[in-house]
Amino acid sequence: MPPATTRPDTVGFVIPYFDDGSAWRRDCLRLTLASLERQTDPAWSAYLVDDASPAPDTAEFLAGLASSQSGSLTVLRAPRNAGAGQARNLGIEAAHRDGHALLAYLDADDLAHPDRVAAVRAAFAADPELDFAYNDVAFIDEHGAPWDPERLLPGLRMLDEQQRLPKLRGRERWREQAVERDNIAIPSAMNVRTDLALRVPFPEVPFCEDVATLFRYLGSGARIDHVPGVPTGYRVPLEGGSSSRKQSGGVDAFNRMRCRNERAGLEEAIATAVRRGAVDERTGREVLCRYLIRIGRTVSADGSPELGRSQLRQAHALDPETFAAHATAAERADLPAPSAAR
Repeated sequence: MPPATTRPDTVGFVIPYFDDGSAWRRDCLRLTLASLERQTDPAWSAYLVDDASPAPDTAEFLAGLASSQSGSLTVLRAPRNAGAGQARNLGIEAAHRDGHALLAYLDADDLAHPDRVAAVRAAFAADPELDFAYNDVAFIDEHGAPWDPERLLPGLRMLDEQQRLPKLRGRERWREQAVERDNIAIPSAMNVRTDLALRVPFPEVPFCEDVATLFRYLGSGARIDHVPGVPTGYRVPLEGGSSSRKQSGGVDAFNRMRCRNERAGLEEAIATAVRRGAVDERTGREVLCRYLIRIGRTVSADGSPELGRSQLRQAHALDPETFAAHATAAERADLPAPSAAR
């Protein structure tokens, strides 16, 4: 359904929010919204989506925030608690109805750089074929202070290190994302044309829906680029580390969901690319095998070694030839011995 009005060069911020009633979580949201108020380019609106929060006074709290904002803030409520993916989809649809052709995702504890709207609008205006643009992140703690990179959890340290690699630009970059990068962007650093976001909605899974969606964006043939100079403030508390790992039940539980959800997104991206004729099925199988090798190494380094070994075993079963070409000698030696012939 086309929007009632069209604002082709304005940005709709989509912000999922889950309220447990804690003062810290609400203070973070206030800071997130304050970062929007500091935008140097006023051509934005925000869509704050309550993920069916259990706190009894959430609606009153969010209504008060909306009335105090000088910028445009629309508060929505999800019909059930289904995670950030569902919440973003509701915000995307609302922004589309209001005519926003561009979206910027922002989680409810992160901070938008003051020049993000200006930089995103300029990037999309300069390249009419651009579908997706990502910016860097700067790690901050619960007090807003910069993190020492050496103190980050292994997975976050990898993200920080990979920001220094050459940026992925152009089309068909889902293969590099799958086999060479852990993740090029967290949700709060993603900017996208609304029509792509509508065609490729977020899955309703509790964790790692962002990487799964990124695979599907790129597998659709989307053209991507990097927006420099506007890093998102990515909040990681000193105490407790990643909130996703804590909420999922610990590192091992998080990594299991990560492997399952990311693989589902990559498999869909591969299937889409095959249908488009961008790759053949053999190439798609090679990419999936190499992804399994990479994610096996990643989750092993992140504290889930047995899960990592299972990913390597799946890679070998999927494509022994590709596994032999890309696994290390130690990884090949760690495979179970073949059953003796009877």
